[in-house]
Amino acid sequence: MRAPRVPGEEQYRLIMECRKSGLSDYQWCLNNDINPGTFYNWVKRFRKNGCGDIPEKNQLSTYEQSHQEVVKIEMNSISVPTDMNKNTDTAAMELMIGNMNLRISSETDPLLNIRGIV
Repeated sequence: MRAPRVPGEEQYRLIMECRKSGLSDYQWCLNNDINPGTFYNWVKRFRKNGCGDIPEKNQLSTYEQSHQEVVKIEMNSISVPTDMNKNTDTAAMELMIGNMNLRISSETDPLLNIRGIV
């Protein structure tokens, strides 16, 4: 179902509100339930019709989507004890990088979602 048409005066007011918000256009649109493509069509239409007082989009925003990097780790040797007992404190996997040590117990739920942990 199509959203109701937003009158031109309201479009202009929303564009100016967005550009003064300090947020990226995309984030502002998401926060205000406006399709970003629709928003950019409004901006394009106003500029095409000679409305030159619309500010440029915000380049920096504290709400920019973060970028997650994947880093390849070379593993020279891995040794996993075969006689591990669930009742012991022995880890099923241990990863040591410099002074950091990650131990994962054999009792850890294999479906544990650690995606987002940095």
